[in-house]
Amino acid sequence: MKLLISTIALLLAPVYLNAQTDCEKILDQKINLHEDDFETIQQELVTNFSKLIDCGLDKVDMVFFGQPPVLAALVIGWMNDDPEKVTYQRLLDEILKMKATPEYTESVKFYNDFQLLRSKKIDLENWDIDSKLLLKLMKDERLVNAIYHVIEQNPNQYDTYGAMIDDFNKMADSMIDVKEPVEELPDFFKDAELINYNEMLENAKVSGKPLLIFFTACADVNSRKMEDAFLYDNDIQKLIASDFYTVTLFVDSKKEVPKEYITTNPKTGKVMKTYGSFYIKIQEEQFKNQNQPFFVIVGNKGKVLKTHGFTLNKKEFQKFLK
Repeated sequence: MKLLISTIALLLAPVYLNAQTDCEKILDQKINLHEDDFETIQQELVTNFSKLIDCGLDKVDMVFFGQPPVLAALVIGWMNDDPEKVTYQRLLDEILKMKATPEYTESVKFYNDFQLLRSKKIDLENWDIDSKLLLKLMKDERLVNAIYHVIEQNPNQYDTYGAMIDDFNKMADSMIDVKEPVEELPDFFKDAELINYNEMLENAKVSGKPLLIFFTACADVNSRKMEDAFLYDNDIQKLIASDFYTVTLFVDSKKEVPKEYITTNPKTGKVMKTYGSFYIKIQEEQFKNQNQPFFVIVGNKGKVLKTHGFTLNKKEFQKFLK
């Protein structure tokens, strides 16, 4: 049931559009990434982003990118950059680059299919059609069968799939509130809590395997999509465990490093005291990249062999690992 809940608990927030905007003013505005309250950061992002409808984005962009988790994932890697350069103009430029990729079309289609599913009335007489849409979104026949059994055993409990999803979200929240023990995750999905890149290379060298680094973030929607699509699959996990020394780094980790490691980022002048701040610095300095998810394979001599970003194509990712 936990897997079912985690798969369908996609939080989609409405975006309120502003009819008239001073584009020059809003695009020059700096994005606040240093507020202690993460929810405040997200709300400010959503409010200001909604004004960009007049500045080069359309309504589809506003709805898709305007989801708080998506916006947060886009800017989280900029936390240690020069604050003068972290503006809404930079956010707009990043979105326009993403719009030009094939993944954008695929992601928008996923979003639209999910919205269609939310509005559909639950009726097992239509299960042949509904199950195909569910399978298309979840890519796991076991989860679809689990949903069928929930509906079959409680035929009048939910009117729409949206109501069902919302109920599962509430169940998930209550499970978190009572601190129910979570299922053990494969090592690949655990934060390595290593802040020294050379130490990672040395550990990999001792293991006799190449180093595989997974840069991700708790707030990154695309990382969760990849995990749900195939990263948990046994064949992928076995391949990773047998062929690589793995390091997973959550770039938005708020956990503080031991006091003796706290330092100042020479580039930004910002104090680095969380693991996330060190991970972002490693990704930017070593691999010139700020996106998540981002996978890097490094050889024992420190040479970058391969890199890979977001994909929902399992065969493509298997090819990257081989």
